[in-house]
Amino acid sequence: MAWRDKCLRSVMDAKLFLSTAHMERFKECWKLLKKQPFCTKGICKCLFLAAWDQEHYQFFRDTIDEMIARKDTDTSYMLEKGRVVLGNVALSERELFKLSIDFLEKEGETPDEHLLLKLAHHWVPIADHTLEMGRLLDSLE
Repeated sequence: MAWRDKCLRSVMDAKLFLSTAHMERFKECWKLLKKQPFCTKGICKCLFLAAWDQEHYQFFRDTIDEMIARKDTDTSYMLEKGRVVLGNVALSERELFKLSIDFLEKEGETPDEHLLLKLAHHWVPIADHTLEMGRLLDSLE
């Protein structure tokens, strides 16, 4: 069984979602994303991070929809959009966008917890759970 087939069940079994809404947004987009040629473990980690709230999820989902319409086969468009956003967000949010960029650029790697020290306290839970999810996903074959 491929990692794409194990992903959702593994994350649910690990109880990494912060809320039911977080889980439902992830599941909704994962159904679409896992069938795309640009689907990687890195973009799946980005989805998990983005799905924690509606605003970030909508930005992610709009980007995915654009990539599908463009018939993209890689994540370069998402990287481009992420880099543009970096200059327009506050410090903690910028660190999370940097994390997403790392996920896309360094496939199969998940950074350590050092990132958590740079975040305001209310951002720490989603970052911590995302790092854990990333390590879990990295272990799937």
